[in-house]
Amino acid sequence: MTLKGVCFDLYSTLVHENGNNPFYTEVAQALGLELDRWMPVYRRRHRETMAGVISGMVERVLLSARDAGVHCERRTVESVVDRCMPGFIDSIHVDPQAGALLGHLCEEGYSLALVTNASDHSEGIFDHLGLREYFDVTVFSYRVGYLKPDPRIYRCALDGLGLPAALCGYVGDGGDQELWGARAAGFTTILVDRDLPHSGSARADADLVAADLTGVGHLLDSLAA
Repeated sequence: MTLKGVCFDLYSTLVHENGNNPFYTEVAQALGLELDRWMPVYRRRHRETMAGVISGMVERVLLSARDAGVHCERRTVESVVDRCMPGFIDSIHVDPQAGALLGHLCEEGYSLALVTNASDHSEGIFDHLGLREYFDVTVFSYRVGYLKPDPRIYRCALDGLGLPAALCGYVGDGGDQELWGARAAGFTTILVDRDLPHSGSARADADLVAADLTGVGHLLDSLAA
């Protein structure tokens, strides 16, 4: 079957985070937080932030600092996050194969959507990296209030594309059980197998598997042939 639309995950699929992201260490030092105590409670606020329950990075840092037993003034946290965020942004890079794949799919007439579990700072990074120009629809979980694999987040993308799931592929690294959710919603699922900790379980929910984004392009071309 020839697909007409393709939905992409963002992190570990189209973009990657360097292992030396300085943001957390710099924020902890500036606010007087013990990194080993603060980071676990910061991580526990992850899903709330991705779902938009927590309004963004400033609120997440503020609440997790209080969870760690340190009271910080909001104005101070705002200033620290603003000062440290450039380091966070610089630690994210576009996969070297992403531009060629997305450009090729646009030229071939595919409608493209982004479906990502992400907070507001990720949308800023997405724009900073110049990826928005390729996409007809972008669905950020913090905006819609649903997290993958909730079927409603996939429906947001389908509604925006104006296509049924049967005519769409979903491409991702398999985190957050995203392929399970996409397959349940009716997508053809394509795993970009980067040998991550969750890759093994994700393979069970993949209709097709590629080693990288170039391989994804080959698979989509073969489906269209």
